[in-house]
Amino acid sequence: MNPDEIMQRSRALPGMRNIARVAAQDMATIESLKSLLPNLGFGTGGLKLYAGAVPLEFIREGPVLLAVQTDGGFAPGVRETLMIVARELGRLG
Repeated sequence: MNPDEIMQRSRALPGMRNIARVAAQDMATIESLKSLLPNLGFGTGGLKLYAGAVPLEFIREGPVLLAVQTDGGFAPGVRETLMIVARELGRLG
């Protein structure tokens, strides 16, 4: 499978609304927001952004960052599957 096919199949996982690979040049922006939170006194928890009323969550494995929207949370096993997807995308380049 090529990266496009992998992403298309990922969108068909249970509870998925959308998924996109964050471009390398945009990853620094997300990482900067994550590092800003402790400086503001919000702790070191995960970062969750919203696009409209739908939360965006981020899954990072190595050099790959995925932005994910779900229908209210991850179905059992989906987060783990997306971690494998990110690793595979990183392997493919």
